[in-house]
This record gives sequence, structure tokens and C-alpha cells, in this order.
Amino acid sequence: MYTDRVLDYKRRLDIKSLSRQTAAVLLLAGLAAVEIVVFLLLLHVGFLKTYVGDNAANVYLPAASHILTAGTYNDLDTIWYSTQAPGYSFFLAFAQQIADQSYLSLVVCLQILLNYFVAIFLLFLGHRETSTLAGWLAAALWLLFPPAVVISTFIAPETLFTALLVLSIAILIRSLSQPGHAWLSFVAGLSLGLATLVRATTLLLPVFLLALLLFLDFRKAWPKCALFLIGMYLVVLPWAVRNRQALDEPIVVQSGFGQVFLQGSRAEYFTISGKTASYPLLFAEAAKEGLVKPTDGKLTSFDRWRLSLGLRNYRIRLAHEPMSLFPFLTHKFARLWYGAETGTFSKQFILGVSSLLALPAGIYQIWLWRKDRRELSVVLSLLLLYFIGIHWVALPEFRYMLPVCPFLTFAASHRYLIWLKGLRAQ
Repeated sequence: MYTDRVLDYKRRLDIKSLSRQTAAVLLLAGLAAVEIVVFLLLLHVGFLKTYVGDNAANVYLPAASHILTAGTYNDLDTIWYSTQAPGYSFFLAFAQQIADQSYLSLVVCLQILLNYFVAIFLLFLGHRETSTLAGWLAAALWLLFPPAVVISTFIAPETLFTALLVLSIAILIRSLSQPGHAWLSFVAGLSLGLATLVRATTLLLPVFLLALLLFLDFRKAWPKCALFLIGMYLVVLPWAVRNRQALDEPIVVQSGFGQVFLQGSRAEYFTISGKTASYPLLFAEAAKEGLVKPTDGKLTSFDRWRLSLGLRNYRIRLAHEPMSLFPFLTHKFARLWYGAETGTFSKQFILGVSSLLALPAGIYQIWLWRKDRRELSVVLSLLLLYFIGIHWVALPEFRYMLPVCPFLTFAASHRYLIWLKGLRAQ
């Protein structure tokens, strides 16, 4: 009789076992919670400190304080903040408003949580587009991906930028892979616009992705591509107008391409110590040729000067050592997958190994998807080409490629499961 009562009670409460998707979400949440607890414990005992780099110390943190005190990102007295995109400073200001003295710890916890959301987006992409099991594996691997875990403890915009980019591309793929739902493309564009305000890398990505129309059904794809582009620039252009009015400079999001282009123009500039030692001689030699540092105080003038110095380095290479261009570009391409400004061997070794685990298998699977998952294959291929191209031209560093690593991990997870299934069948 007691058993009958229990069964009747369960039926009335409609108790059901958790679905696989719900269980996966909870397991991933547990993994993220463990990472947060471990970080806080290590921070409490003094074994770990929140890393604050030069950009954070010189731009992001001061700009966040300026937002809270002056109510604006920058003005004519703090115009140099515009060397970096504004989005991450607003994120820091939000955390500081909540936690005050301990806000840097809160920032790291929020960034670990953002990594969790990236994992959920990968799980969603797998469940909707390919395989739930592979999506879950990719999500778990991302939460354990050493570069992603480490950089989430830095005061740096990469984690926030990655989350917004993955959200945008996942929604775009979903929109393109099913009939109707064009509004999803607009939402994807809005998300990409927010990502661009965090890091301006993706400023031209919607234009580049118009190449989708060459590979997909033009009649069905062009409205969605148009909405994607419109959504993105609806977010970005108001900031460009604001910069023009408040700062009197044509800064769309940030001014800084010349700086990274120059640093990527010679191998000796790739590291912090290398550029610190080499730049004074470069500036002196360039001044003799008339490339004098501008004195008008405009960020855009300074950026164009740096761009001119980088182009000068390439002209000298082509004139005096043209045969060195190919190995130099090969070196730059390789550094995309392991390079770090510190130049530390152990750090670059770990980054390189992490890339090897995801890059070859991921690219191979993306190529195979062209047969049965055309939208997925084309979007991810164009995204990879865009990030590779823009950072190959500029400064080759792994942290700039980190935002595409979730998709490489996602594709590699599918490939590894297929290989494992093949081994079991033998």
C-alpha cells in the first residue's frame, strides 16, 4: 500500500527523469562552478593574482573609472582611450558598480560564466544542427580548453568578445539552415555589433560574409544576409557618429590598426621586449626619411604614421631581401596558433599543443560538412578565413585567434567521435 501511495504521488507531481540536454547543461554548470570556486580559493590563499596587462592598466580600467565618474567613455582630454574599443570598459564599469573594491574578482567570475555560455551555445549548435553528443563534448572541452580557462582570469576583452561572437555566428547558422526565421539573422547582426564594440576585429566581417551568397541559394539567403549586416551596423554606427561629434575624429570603433600592423611587419617586433628594443632605431631611421611622428594630437594621424612605418618595413624587405618574404609570412601564419607577446617558450608550447588538438581535425570536419551541412561549412570557413587573413596581415598572436577556437573545437569533436566509432567497429 505504501508503494502504491508513492507511485501515485509521483504521478500527480509528474516527476520525470532529466532529459539529456538538461543533464548536459547542469553538468556544464557544475564544471563552470568548480572553476569559479578554484579561482576564488587560489586567489584567497595568495597563490593566484588577477592579471592586469598594459592595455587594461592604461586604457580599460581608467576608462571604466571615467565612465563611473564623468558619465562618458572619453572626451578630448582622454581621447587616447579610443585606441581600444569601448565595450570592455563598460563591462568593467558594470562590475565595479556592483562590487566596488573586489570588482576585479567579480570580472573573472563573470568571464568564467561567459565561457560557460559559450559552451551552452556549442551544445545548442550541436543539438540543432549536427549531433547532441558531439555538441556536449565540444562544450565540455571548451570549458577545459587551457587557453580559454587561463585568459578568462585576465582583465582582457577576449572572453567577452568570444562569447558575443559565438552567439552571433550560432544564431546566423541556425537562421540560414532553416526556412523563414529571417529575424534571427537580424538578432545575429545585433550580437555581432556588440562584439565589434568590444573588439573592432569584426568591423568588416558582415561585408566579408556576403560571399555566402555565392555558395547558398541566393533568393533565400540574401534577405537574411542583408538583415545580418543591417543589425550589426545599427549598433556600431551610432558610436562612430558619437566619436565624430565628441572627439572630432573619424573613429568608427577604435583607432589602433596601424599599431598592430607595424608590430607584425618584422619578426623582431613580435614580442614586447623585441619591439621595446627595436622601435627607437626604427623611429630614428624613419624620421630621416621624412616619416616624422605627427604632432597634431590626432589619434588617426598617429595611426596612419604607424601604418606607414609598417609599409616601409615591407618595402625595404622587398627591395633588399625579397626571398625572405615567403618564410616570414609562413612564420606569421604559424604564430597565429601559438604566438604570445611575452615570447615565453612554455606558454607558446601549451598554446601550440592546444591548437594541434583542435585545428587539423576541425578544419577537416568543416570541409566535410560542405556535403550535408552546407550552411555550417560555408559560414565557419568564411569566418576562419576572415580571422586568419586579418591577423596574418597584422599581428599574429594566438589570443586574436581564440574567438574562432570554439568552432574549431566543435568541429574537431565531431571528427574525433566519428574516428572513435570507426575504431570500435573494427
